[in-house]
Amino acid sequence: MANNPIPATNWNGIGIVFVAGVAAAIMLAKGSAAAPAVQQQLSLQLAQIGWLMSISNLATLLFGAISGQLGSRFGLATMIKTGLLIMSLAAIASLLSESFAALLTGRAVEGLGIVLVTVAAPALIAGLANNNDRSMAMGIWALWMPVGSVCIMLLSPTLISWCGWRGLWLFAALASMAAWLLIQITQPGNRPGDNSGPKPAAEFDLSALKAIAPWLLMLIFACFSFQFFSVFTFMPIYFSNQLGLSAEQAAKVVAIIPIFIIPGNLLGGWLAKRGLQPWQLILVPALILLVLTQGLFNLDDAGLSATLLLGGYGFVLGIIPTAIFIQAPKLAKTASAAAPIIGLGMSGQGLGILLGPPLTGWLAADGTNWQACADLLSLVLIVLASIALLLARATRQPRPL
Repeated sequence: MANNPIPATNWNGIGIVFVAGVAAAIMLAKGSAAAPAVQQQLSLQLAQIGWLMSISNLATLLFGAISGQLGSRFGLATMIKTGLLIMSLAAIASLLSESFAALLTGRAVEGLGIVLVTVAAPALIAGLANNNDRSMAMGIWALWMPVGSVCIMLLSPTLISWCGWRGLWLFAALASMAAWLLIQITQPGNRPGDNSGPKPAAEFDLSALKAIAPWLLMLIFACFSFQFFSVFTFMPIYFSNQLGLSAEQAAKVVAIIPIFIIPGNLLGGWLAKRGLQPWQLILVPALILLVLTQGLFNLDDAGLSATLLLGGYGFVLGIIPTAIFIQAPKLAKTASAAAPIIGLGMSGQGLGILLGPPLTGWLAADGTNWQACADLLSLVLIVLASIALLLARATRQPRPL
């Protein structure tokens, strides 16, 4: 009996789904890019800026772990398209906001769309790739946040000069609508030659969540997002208020972080392919970031040292999400178990972003105590390194929770 050929990976479909992820990243990261302008126009405190960035992840925290069930019931592509529509409509509605409360409400609704996209997209990408290409495909998916962040940070000076922070909201809405149209037209489906493909599943396999490893991965994602989004939210304000840059200059300088995250993501995928374990790709960067984080909040100017620190921070940080997204599918014993594990991880991301920016902004004391921020973020990195060691043990000897 001849062996069945391995179905080819649907790279076109993966690319289209990735575009949807970039649109979600633009929607999420625009809060950081607009922070100085929004702070000035609405006279907000730093803690309020933190909430403006983090509230969009309330839905991710609450529904991340169970949102995979929607993909199982209605289909992952449908879930992505629904999320894109919600993001676009919420951002358009927020254009009329004249108060912090109204803007915060709009961000919360955007978050519902973001969680639908960011849970369904990696699960769909995993289904569109064959076993040989899945690690590479998940490594590509890990680029969704830095690519979207680079886009909005580099465009934000032009958009803000055009019509203030509302220009960023309009651009994000149009990006989400464009991604929706792309998916609607192309209908990214199965792998070529494979009729099984990622269809709505009759069952929703939660068995993998009985082990401790997915929960450790959730905590790792929480620590990572706490660290990254706190730095990413307040670095533009830090460079503007502390080092004297304009809002436009600060946005361009801070864009160095996501720019260097991209090669960091790629390095993480290459190292994983060379045999390094995901926990190793989390532990070592966490320890290096301890030094870099302290340096970021003790800059004297925005010169070469700042550029090197921002670039180094982004490069090292970029290794971690690749490790997370490579590890997640490995914990799933069945295809229907992948979405719940990824969903749980996204809940961790929501938790980290929900807590990180507001707490960091509160500790900053309106820009008078940046050292407290650095110390908090260093503590989070120590916790991250400790959990990576626990993940190493759990993935060698899985135990019930």
